[in-house]
This record gives sequence, structure tokens and C-alpha cells, in this order.
Amino acid sequence: MRAIGPFLAVVALFLATRTALLLFTVREREFVLPSVTNDVRDIYSRWYDVLSTGQFPEHDVMWQYPPAAALVILAPGLLPLSYAVGFYWISFTVDVITFGVLLAAARRRMVEDEVAYASGAAVAPTGRWAWARHQPWAAWVWTVGVALGGPIAYGRYDLIVTGVAVAGLVLLLSADANPLDGRNRRWAGGAVLAFGALLKVWPALLFLCAGPGRRWKESWAAAVVAGSLILLGFWVTMPHSMSFLSAQGGRGVEVESIAALPFHIASHHGWSGYVALNYGSMEYLGPHVNLAAKLCLLASALAFGWLVLWRLTARTWRDSTTADAALVAVLLFVITSRVISPQYMVWLVGLGAVCALHFGPRGTSLMRLPLALVLVATALTCIEYPYWFDELLNAEREAVLLVTVRNVLLVAAAVIGASRLWRSTRAPAGGQTAGGSLRVLVAQAGSRSRSQEMSAP
Repeated sequence: MRAIGPFLAVVALFLATRTALLLFTVREREFVLPSVTNDVRDIYSRWYDVLSTGQFPEHDVMWQYPPAAALVILAPGLLPLSYAVGFYWISFTVDVITFGVLLAAARRRMVEDEVAYASGAAVAPTGRWAWARHQPWAAWVWTVGVALGGPIAYGRYDLIVTGVAVAGLVLLLSADANPLDGRNRRWAGGAVLAFGALLKVWPALLFLCAGPGRRWKESWAAAVVAGSLILLGFWVTMPHSMSFLSAQGGRGVEVESIAALPFHIASHHGWSGYVALNYGSMEYLGPHVNLAAKLCLLASALAFGWLVLWRLTARTWRDSTTADAALVAVLLFVITSRVISPQYMVWLVGLGAVCALHFGPRGTSLMRLPLALVLVATALTCIEYPYWFDELLNAEREAVLLVTVRNVLLVAAAVIGASRLWRSTRAPAGGQTAGGSLRVLVAQAGSRSRSQEMSAP
């Protein structure tokens, strides 16, 4: 019964928070809250009108998404509801499914631990760490993290993309524990991640983190096959499906990004630039903004180069490395981007939840501190947008300070995560995973690490 209690608690919290999110979106007008659903009502619905004619919105610079995003935009039209309400219910449904996937994966992980304890392969934790044995950490992270982000989780389609990415990663991670159908899971995981990348580009980063050996080869093969078929289908049936590729060139620097800080300050000291709606977000435009945008692109390229170098030189691969690397990869992408929109936090929460599958007494994840920083950043983002957004547009001190603290937390999470990831994969076979907290936890639990170390190709 003690093991059931945490599951019932997280389910109860999930139902309570998601009921609130659903009410704040479906019944938004009945609450005295700033709106966060204007994209669904004003932009997505307009795209729906174009996409439902069998074409992509080629000349709309706000359409910046891969072709499979059309499926998300068109889906609410299948429901006997208004477009906006249908979209919120679809978001809620994907939220529930993602929670179920994480809860089932956490349960499976706990069963594996109990088998190890019963067989004597590991010593069950006692004392202050005994409670950790029964916690579905992944489900807790998803439940709390999405709630901290507020109603915008249902007011953008990023939660749907994140749910797809989470499902793909969980399939890949579960393949090693299921030798009978491991190959099928790797192929399915690769195909699901390819679909996620064609919904919104960032899940493509996760293929760098897929893992060594068969996991890497089979997931990539599945992604190539599935991605090619999806692209071919759109190319044959809907004109201008690749128009999104040219829709980013004239972007400025979005006011919530790290690169915006100098312009927040400069706007009070005679700088002649201004804030305007550009490519669907509020961006700084004016002198030197183009240089800052190019520096962001350079930083993203350098971050990608670091990821490739890490992957090519990794010597040790533990059971948590794929999830840890996925969170680090997307963190690096977010902090170097010209845009840090509030909904991006749900990407990090979802990947952090997958990392949390490897928390607990026998877990090897190194992302506890980075994930904690992400959760705090998510809560600050919910305050910044929508409550202090107007103040941020005017570069008022309190709002700029708030978003700067949020960005510092994200940078700290990325740097700490990248450092731990790099050091943990430098260790020779049989070496200790980097991260002092893990060593303390293992020592206090008296448990042997369940690390699975494979030689990277």
C-alpha cells in the first residue's frame, strides 16, 4: 500500500491542476486573468482557414513551422466545438497521455528496482532515503512543471510537440530493458521523434542523444524512413509545404531572449531602436539588432558543434545519458536562440521529466540541479508573461530584472548540465559517474549503481 500512495497523490494533483488549466482556457472569459490564448483564436484559426483549402500559408511570415504542424492546426476542426475550445481539449488530451506514459514508465522503473532489491543485486535504501524508493519522479515533474507554466501550456501547440518527443524518448529508453521487442521500440522511438521534428524542429536535436550501438542505428534508420514518407506525403498533397524554411531571415531579437538585455538597457540611454510585432513575436528592431541576431546564430552553431564533439568523443554511456543529453541539448538551443518564448519552458519540463525516470536511490541522472533551476525559471516565466509583459515591452526595471533572473537560471542549468554530461561520459568503463549528489545518495542507500555502460561507436 505504501507504494500506491505516491501514485494516487500525483494523480490527484494532476487532475486538480489540469482541471484548473482547462477552465482557465475553455472558460477564460469568466476569469479575471490576462489572456494567453490569443494565438489560438487569432493566428491558429487563420492558418486553419488556409490549410483547410489544401495549401500552406506561404506568404504569412508568421508560419515558421515544418509541414506536420498542419496536422495540429487542422485537428480542432474535426471536433464539434469552436476552433479554440477544440484546440484546448486536444492539448488537454495530449497532456493526459503524456502523463500516462511517464507514470507507466516510472512504474516500470520501480518494478525493476524492486526485482533488483529482492534478488540481492542491490540493497534497498533505508532511513531518510527510503521514501525515494516509491516516488514516480517523472510524473511529479511533469505535473508540477506544466502547472507552474500556467494556462499558456494549452494556449500554444508546444505541449503537443513535447508530448510526442517524450513518447519517442521513453520508447528508446525502454528498448534496452525489453530485449524481446527492443528493436521494435527503437524503430518506433525513431519514427515518433522524426514526427516530432516535423511538428517543430527542436526534437531533431534528440537524435544526437539517442545512444550508441543499435539504439543509434535503428532510431536513425526509422527516422529517415518515417520522415521521408511524411515529407513526401505533404509535398504531393499540399503545395508550399517547405515554405517555412525561408520565414526566419528577417527576425530581430525577441524581448525575452538573452540577447535583448543590452537593448533593454540601451533604450533608456538614447538608443534609437524600438519594439514591434515581428514574425509573430515582440522583437527589438533598430541599430545593432542584426548583429546581435547573428551572434545568436553563431552561438547556436557553436553549441551544436559542442554537442557533436561530445557525441563523437563520449566514452561511457549510462542508462540515463540519453535523457540527460536531451535536456542539455535543448537547454543550449534555448539560451542561444534569438527567441525565448514562454511556451519553450514546457519543452524543458518534458525532457526533465524523462530525466526524472532515472532519479531515486538507484538512478544515475545528473540533472537534478539543472531541472530544479528549470522549474524555478518556469515559475518566473509565468509571472513575466502575461502579468509583467507590458512592463517588459517598456523595459521597466522590475520586469527586465525578472526576465534576466529567469535567463540566468536557464544559463546556469545549461552550463551545469553540459559540464556534468561531459564529465560523466569521459570516465573509463567502470568509473564513477560525475556528480557529488549521486555519490552521496548511492553511499547512503548502500546500493550498487545500475549503470549500463556501453562503448560508444
